[in-house]
Amino acid sequence: MLLFLPWFRLEPWNIPIGPYTLPIQPFGVLVACAVLLGARMAEWFARRQRVDPALVADFVTHVVVGGFIFGIVLNALFYEWTSVVDSWNTGHWFKWFGMSSFGGFIGGMVGLLVWKYRRGLPVMQAADATLFAFPFGWIFGRSGCFVVHDHPGRVTDFFLAVGDYHFGNPPYAPRHDLGFYEILWSIAVSGLFLYLSRKKRATGFYLALAPLLYAPVRFFLDFLRVPEALGGDTRFWGLTPAQYVAIAMLGLAAWMMHYVLHNTPKSLPKEFMLGEDGEPRVKSAAVADKPAKTPVGKKKKRP
Repeated sequence: MLLFLPWFRLEPWNIPIGPYTLPIQPFGVLVACAVLLGARMAEWFARRQRVDPALVADFVTHVVVGGFIFGIVLNALFYEWTSVVDSWNTGHWFKWFGMSSFGGFIGGMVGLLVWKYRRGLPVMQAADATLFAFPFGWIFGRSGCFVVHDHPGRVTDFFLAVGDYHFGNPPYAPRHDLGFYEILWSIAVSGLFLYLSRKKRATGFYLALAPLLYAPVRFFLDFLRVPEALGGDTRFWGLTPAQYVAIAMLGLAAWMMHYVLHNTPKSLPKEFMLGEDGEPRVKSAAVADKPAKTPVGKKKKRP
């Protein structure tokens, strides 16, 4: 047992406010840290690429909001549908509340499309900065999963397993903790990205590389999940929903890497790039809504 990680679980911190109690969830605190760190790293990378960090912060906001919405909804549809039905029948709303990481990725892509529609700007440079920052934020995001142990795996004697894992009925046994394994992946990829960032890379390189590195790892980690028959995640023809998304993500990322290495994506207009002094050329240009276009051949009426 000394070879395994010791079992622990962080419980909510209850803060008394008058006659009420405000529970602060450790998972929520760490996810908030993930968003903040990810946003800061995206802005840092943007400055290195001479992109206005205000534009990237605006882009990240769209991606994060979309990620949270779809992460919750798709988690309910694919992993917690029985709990959703029970909540509907019993009136215990949000008992099924949870997050799906791949649902968050899909929501992030929706946020990207919304941003492109609203701003009318090329997305590649802002998206590249955001995906560069992904593994840094993922360290804290998956730490949130680890401290509450919401990704239990199979029983194992692997030395990085969590001993006395509280899942099911006692006696408890050592199990894989998939959240912890993804923390290790995030730390390793963060170091790799910092090393790679010392040289100029093609625009979109990290947009392709991050999912290329994540998808196969997530695909194989899902085989370590608790079997469905023992209370684990739902399978469809032997695979989890996340594994199907991982296959699609890997193919899309491979196509994206080929594209960015053989093409020059459209760049942002000069007013959204930093000048030689490191300051934006046009103040607040990054967060301006897309201007209305005047139809070709027509002149604007004088006021």
